[in-house]
Amino acid sequence: MNMRRRSVLQLGVASLALAGCSGTKVDTSQPAALDMAPVVASDDKVPIERPEPLIRYQFTCTAADGSLIGKFSSLEEVWASTRYMHVTDCQVVYVGSGPHILTPEERAAVNAAVAAGAAPGQDSALCLLIIRACTRTDHRTLAASLAAYGIPVVKGALTLAPLAPQAAQLTRWLKTAVPR
Repeated sequence: MNMRRRSVLQLGVASLALAGCSGTKVDTSQPAALDMAPVVASDDKVPIERPEPLIRYQFTCTAADGSLIGKFSSLEEVWASTRYMHVTDCQVVYVGSGPHILTPEERAAVNAAVAAGAAPGQDSALCLLIIRACTRTDHRTLAASLAAYGIPVVKGALTLAPLAPQAAQLTRWLKTAVPR
């Protein structure tokens, strides 16, 4: 056992011993008040169900051989996929209920792309292209794929997802990209 583990173990044992000596009884049979507290309507004290998160997009990601990697409902799900590094293409479609109204983050990304030279007026299509650029681009075709997206879309992608797994690659590409 290395020194660090031993110290952590000793601290844990000491904490348990001190808690036992304090005489304070802690009821652990019930979850803490902050753990999963139900939402209660103020007038009738009946718990209200929390709504399911809204699914706005569907990502269909494939491998180099065209095989399906998976279908996802968010960028975070795409990035967290155990097969993320095998993704060579992701198609993105809006599947939300009602018209495609951009979130403030999406609006900022579209505005950044328009400020960088993207054509205004097609906000929904531009947003989908920006989101697609945030997924994953195959490293073998990275330069060509990013050139096809163009500088405005890549700048929009970095605005929308500055911590995306391939953000460093997008940033590096921008430094060498030649405007069209």
